[in-house]
Amino acid sequence: MTTSQTGLEGASPDPAPDPADVIGQALAAMPDDRVLPFTVEALDVRGRIARIGPALDAILQRHAYPEPVARVLGEAVALTALLGTALKFDGRFQLQTKTDGAIEMLVVDFDAPDRIRAMARYDMAQIAEAVAANLTSTAVLLGSGYLGMTVDQGSHASRYQGVVELDGTDGLRKRGIATSGSRSRSPRASGWRLP
Repeated sequence: MTTSQTGLEGASPDPAPDPADVIGQALAAMPDDRVLPFTVEALDVRGRIARIGPALDAILQRHAYPEPVARVLGEAVALTALLGTALKFDGRFQLQTKTDGAIEMLVVDFDAPDRIRAMARYDMAQIAEAVAANLTSTAVLLGSGYLGMTVDQGSHASRYQGVVELDGTDGLRKRGIATSGSRSRSPRASGWRLP
């Protein structure tokens, strides 16, 4: 409330809005399967919110993934949607993991402006062991390996790929490997290539 609204002299202006409140209000009004950029000018904060519903439901139901795999794949789908919709061109953004964990591989393809598909390959026995031991964090389920992101702008431009090593604990090691070109790979990737 401002002084002009209350008529009280010396009243302080409204405090800056809480970003959590702003985001919560935006999410409540947001339709499913959308990414919404937002700005909180008073706090100099910008970001993007993803609300993934039927698109993710269709992916998960098609494959009947166990809950820990569905959760990790859902996180990858949300991340890919957030990053893919930030692209300023029609093209493809792909996130892919190749690891030694219970979830051996994730692939999420985002085709701008609004198509997404995803799949996971996992070892059911290792998933069951992880659940029994209550070790179902994303980092533990993925284990050690690589996470790659590819931006493909179509035949008129080169593909860009970035690859980082996953270490199975906090997710990402501090060092990353960034490459560009149409077919490149990390020297430590043991023959693994991003498509």
